[in-house]
Amino acid sequence: MRRYLDNAFATLGAMTVAIFAAIMALIFIQVINRFLLGLPLFWTEEVVRMLLVWLVLMGTPVVVYKCDDIKVELFRFNNDRFERIRRFVVAAISIIFCAVLAYWGYLFTLRALGTMQPSLGISRAWLYAPIPIGGVLTILAFIVRRDEVKKVSGVEELL
Repeated sequence: MRRYLDNAFATLGAMTVAIFAAIMALIFIQVINRFLLGLPLFWTEEVVRMLLVWLVLMGTPVVVYKCDDIKVELFRFNNDRFERIRRFVVAAISIIFCAVLAYWGYLFTLRALGTMQPSLGISRAWLYAPIPIGGVLTILAFIVRRDEVKKVSGVEELL
């Protein structure tokens, strides 16, 4: 089962890399067209904005699954039991946040189905769709991720 999860999140990670590459290419094309050729493309700004939302919300579950998220720890316990409780509480609060995000993102997506992007001619729902998808995938990542122990210069450090 772990192998399938690793492959699924690796695929999602590859998708975020492809989205980032597309963003960079579109920005480069826009700069060349606008400042060198004097022919700005009207649709690239909307596509880049939409891809940025997809990038962040598809990249978050990958980061959570790999335990590469940035941690700001105000309290750290020397007792393993309290440390596990603290990590559980942090994960529970994060899951609740992601559930609220997914719920409201789903409602925004439904509401946007009838409206169109001005220059692209596609539904605005494509802009809001990654919010519930990313929320649900991040919840899944929190549930199935494993906190691994790494040895760093002889010292065990919880990820």
